[in-house]
Amino acid sequence: MAAPLESAHQIARDFNLPAPSTIKVKNLRATIQGPSDAWGRPDRPQPVAVSAAVSLDAPFGASSATDTVAGDTVHYGLLSKAVLSVLYSPALPARSLRSLLDTIWSEMTGFDSRGQDVRASAQKQQQIQQPPFLHFAALRALEISVHLPKATLLGDGVSLTVTGGFEPAADSDAMVVKSLMRQSAVSLKIHGLRVPTLIGVNSNERLAKQVVVASVEIDRLEDDLDVYPELEQVVVQVMSDSSYETLEALGTRLTVAVAAHLHRKHTQPRDGAGWDINISLEKPVAVPLADAACVEMSTNTVNVPNEESTSL
Repeated sequence: MAAPLESAHQIARDFNLPAPSTIKVKNLRATIQGPSDAWGRPDRPQPVAVSAAVSLDAPFGASSATDTVAGDTVHYGLLSKAVLSVLYSPALPARSLRSLLDTIWSEMTGFDSRGQDVRASAQKQQQIQQPPFLHFAALRALEISVHLPKATLLGDGVSLTVTGGFEPAADSDAMVVKSLMRQSAVSLKIHGLRVPTLIGVNSNERLAKQVVVASVEIDRLEDDLDVYPELEQVVVQVMSDSSYETLEALGTRLTVAVAAHLHRKHTQPRDGAGWDINISLEKPVAVPLADAACVEMSTNTVNVPNEESTSL
């Protein structure tokens, strides 16, 4: 049975994150083949960066007292090697960004990113199974993010992030995961799209387009296919057609367009509670003495009006 689908913020609340201790590895880099590139072409080589954060139930008592890597922590070197071993595996089934993340997740936990035990079917087929890398009861949460920095035409890439909340299993042995995945969250983010946009209230801003940097994140998006090339097109089209004066109005229009695209192209989340859309818009040249002026907004698609009914 799959773990209930939640937002990453809900998992953080339910599992009291940040935890007493966390081990992180940031941006392990490799080259991957399989997920779609910026033009939507599958199976083209491209760079990938993987980040992992392992949250534990207790502080680093023994490790800090003995100044050794004891059983109350995770060796970040071994964690890095475990992730890289998946990325460099010749049998890696990286048909999409989601399948790549699923493979890494299952090697770490014994579950897929929806919380289904992938080891059970293998054991039924009498395949020899080694314990997953994170097989101990102290695991509270795990977050894995896979970033494709070259998978957008106008931005800083796309990432898929899965967060899981864990609880100790009631009964376990050396060959069974000692912590059970209780909740899962998955979000797709397009980073830093730089789009020339007609925006602003000042007279000079009405004369020419300026670059607006947009980041769009869809939380609770469970698609197995690579959907980010089409999503980028939706965002770029809305921004290119803009004649708004405020980032607030542009952000609202983007939210409506993205919500309509999700309803047309994707299956609703399994609990029927909609997707969470998080949008960040920056004007780098708007305030000369600041890096950027920025507006952020977060909305669930349940609360977004139909595209046909909005006047924006």
